[in-house]
Amino acid sequence: MSIAIIQPRIAVIGAGIAGAACAAGLRRAGLDVTVFDKSRGVGGRMATRRVEWIDPSGSVFELEFDHGAQHFGARHPRFKLEMARAERAGVLARWQPHIHTAWPELPSQTSLVAVPNMPALARHLLDRLPLRSEHPVHHLERDALGWTLVMGDRRREGPFSSVMLAIPPAQAALLLAGHEDTWANTLQLVRMEACWTLMAATEDFDWPWDAAQPERGPIAWVARNERKPGRSAPPGVATWVAHATPAFSKAHLHESPEAIAAELGRALQALWPANRPLQWHHLSAHRWRYARPYPGVRSAEACWWDGTLGLGLCGDFLVGEDVEAAWRSGDELADTVAAALEESPLCS
Repeated sequence: MSIAIIQPRIAVIGAGIAGAACAAGLRRAGLDVTVFDKSRGVGGRMATRRVEWIDPSGSVFELEFDHGAQHFGARHPRFKLEMARAERAGVLARWQPHIHTAWPELPSQTSLVAVPNMPALARHLLDRLPLRSEHPVHHLERDALGWTLVMGDRRREGPFSSVMLAIPPAQAALLLAGHEDTWANTLQLVRMEACWTLMAATEDFDWPWDAAQPERGPIAWVARNERKPGRSAPPGVATWVAHATPAFSKAHLHESPEAIAAELGRALQALWPANRPLQWHHLSAHRWRYARPYPGVRSAEACWWDGTLGLGLCGDFLVGEDVEAAWRSGDELADTVAAALEESPLCS
């Protein structure tokens, strides 16, 4: 009797860096992978917002704001190697911002940014992979054929032999309930910090810093967005991204974006030279409900995998708090799943 190997079909839910790294690793292992994300684009918190601006003459311009992750470093050898490949492909650039901080002042530091915008790294990792954008997964169903993903509008995708979750822990817990309750209960205890982000454009002026970390007030970080590699702004325009402090974001979690934009705009104005009110061209705010795990949150493992159920979980909160942590968790999950399937292939 001949034995036919059945190629596993794997669904990855979440197209941020963790999900992209997981999907890319599974593809390298020769597995059939489809990625689902609720948004129109990819990248998760590595995000860039585009808005239209009309100058006084009536000319239309596009303003860009990297309103999620601003930049990141590479320390782990495997991540450094992957980022070196991305840099050679023109997807990453080195940024050496002059950052003003409270004493003791930090010297200039070299970081990485994706170009021409922050989602470019996820797009690079997901290149040629099947991607289902605007597919918010409402719940999971499992039967003898495998897993089915049920969308918010009742669309159904499947069956899949395995499902990888690369979404914030609170959202993952909802999908896992009734299937992996131990995981779901643990994830409900993981605390994530929220973050309000201000996106602003003003007339240009000679601000001496590329970025600043104010000593006091509601703003934790502010950067001149158009000074980052690959970015630009219309002539005479400066673009700004400011992240609020965790305390401010938590205290004002449910306020309107308009009210937050006005308050953070006043705080931004206070950082500029005294007695110099500037002309505002754009002012808006975005709330990241799950911006980053609370400092110190860690798991004993970089990813979770239940081979009996065909369920996997990855995310920055398992490893750290940054882009590298997200990538490492997703990459580790891909290796874990590929190794498990190689040891126990499905056959009939």
